[in-house]
Amino acid sequence: MIVLSPEIEAILQAKAARTGRTPEEVLREVLSRAGDPAPWRNSVAAPPRNLSKAELIAAMEAISVRSAARPMVDLRSPEEIVGFDDFGLPR
Repeated sequence: MIVLSPEIEAILQAKAARTGRTPEEVLREVLSRAGDPAPWRNSVAAPPRNLSKAELIAAMEAISVRSAARPMVDLRSPEEIVGFDDFGLPR
């Protein structure tokens, strides 16, 4: 059983009263909408389990290498993207 603070309990009861649902229904909806806090949930790879520090660093470096290998989306210089000429005036 989970013990909620009086403040959280009051918020939950008020939300349930406004929506015409039970506190359990409100809490279930909020928790399911929050989703899985694990950032790996949308990944093709399985979540890492019990990685050592060196293994985790190697995995992060592999992600970095893959990200750096992606083509640049916009080949214009920052000045061209912003829209200023060689003298710093808007085009």
